[in-house]
Amino acid sequence: MTDHPNALELIQAANDELARVLLPSARPDQLYTLRMIANALGIAARELATHDSDATTETRGLNLLYPDHAMSGDLVERNRQLAQDIRTGAFEGDIARHAQLRQHLVSAARRKLAAAYPKGLKDAQ
Repeated sequence: MTDHPNALELIQAANDELARVLLPSARPDQLYTLRMIANALGIAARELATHDSDATTETRGLNLLYPDHAMSGDLVERNRQLAQDIRTGAFEGDIARHAQLRQHLVSAARRKLAAAYPKGLKDAQ
């Protein structure tokens, strides 16, 4: 069963209303707060819109880094393990594995940037 409006649609509607109605008529002393709220809503909407595909991409990247399926658990646990392995130097000394790690981390950073500051990606390309 699909409920409408869903969470993403509610956030987008609130953000649209904020931009269309409140921001244009806001007092100068309210602008910073309203823009901060609009930015937060925009980030939340972008994260919700891409959550499933981002999780799938991240899982796929972790599976490439750990082809023997030594990792188990949910994505949060797997990322904790990855961080621990990075800290202990588990990817050092193997050029191919280090390159895979770098590719995975760059991909993750780009996905985060796409949600938090999509204009930043346009500048980086």
